[in-house]
Amino acid sequence: MENIKSIFLPKAFVEGNPYITQLTNNLETVGIELALPSLSSSTTFFFPLVFLREKADFVHLHWLDPFFTYPNQFNLLKLLIVVFQLVLLKLFGIKIVWTVHNLKNHESINFIYDRIYSIVIGELSNAIITHCQVAKEQVVKEFYIRNKQKVFVVPHGNYIDFYENKIEKATAREKLGLKDSNLVFLFLGSIRPYKGVFELIDTFNQLDSDTIQLVIAGRVHNDSQEITDILRQKIVNDQRIKFFPGFVPNDEVQLYMNACDVVIFPYREILTSGAVLLAMSFGKACIAPREGCIGDVLDNAGAFLYEMDDENGLTKAMNSALDKHHELFIMGRHNLQLAEEYNWKHIAKMTADVYRYCL
Repeated sequence: MENIKSIFLPKAFVEGNPYITQLTNNLETVGIELALPSLSSSTTFFFPLVFLREKADFVHLHWLDPFFTYPNQFNLLKLLIVVFQLVLLKLFGIKIVWTVHNLKNHESINFIYDRIYSIVIGELSNAIITHCQVAKEQVVKEFYIRNKQKVFVVPHGNYIDFYENKIEKATAREKLGLKDSNLVFLFLGSIRPYKGVFELIDTFNQLDSDTIQLVIAGRVHNDSQEITDILRQKIVNDQRIKFFPGFVPNDEVQLYMNACDVVIFPYREILTSGAVLLAMSFGKACIAPREGCIGDVLDNAGAFLYEMDDENGLTKAMNSALDKHHELFIMGRHNLQLAEEYNWKHIAKMTADVYRYCL
């Protein structure tokens, strides 16, 4: 696979993304030359970048919504321009690969157009990558993929050694003002409605224990004042909850991960979750719905899984974690062992095989 060049799009989501960084670094070790859009590259007009400047053989699409939203409003003209350019690139022999990270944009902006757009991209793609068999089946069904042979399963990689992981639990808790003896639940990452943070707070408030704490750390999506106000209002009467607002830099991820006992993913909808792999990479027990790829990467030996349509599922899972407090460390070590299987070098080779299929 010599002299194969691929460009990752869209610019808005690939820059600084740890998943993209890991994939890019490892694809280059198996002979794939990667190009990322420069700061001056347009999200809308990418044909000159791909065809003239980079002279790429592949366009590898990831999250699609930046192609038709700006910044949070649907733009039909932008969508049509993107589709036209992809058709043009295909006419010039450039292959299109699409990694499907989710079935729709997380804010559900113009769901119908989003769905139609995904169906069109699915038809235009020479190959489609999903992160598990469940996701593959959902993508084939939701986007009416006629050629199932072009849909490949390539797992999401781990984050072992990507983030610094040196701080001791006691030190991390001291820095965050947490008690050594308490069981600490953690929600880490961007705070968005689909992630179920409000439901998590409501559930935590119902737990009758003085020896538990909940840490919520992350930036409210788009710095929404409305979401911030609701969140602060919900936690004001429960001193057991600590909220650390704002983007969590890479060097502080270890602080929150090593301070907690179990990481919670109270998603209301999900297809793939890199955050789950992050928690596993830090050797943490998890609480999550048995949905999408989560049920493929987590098992009952390392997680408290619940059904998303069970109204009491999250409550029962959190109570189970309380009951099995002394088993959480062992569950976390089990998850770390599972995470080690999702090696980026192997994933890069699998991705390269997808490129080879297109040729």
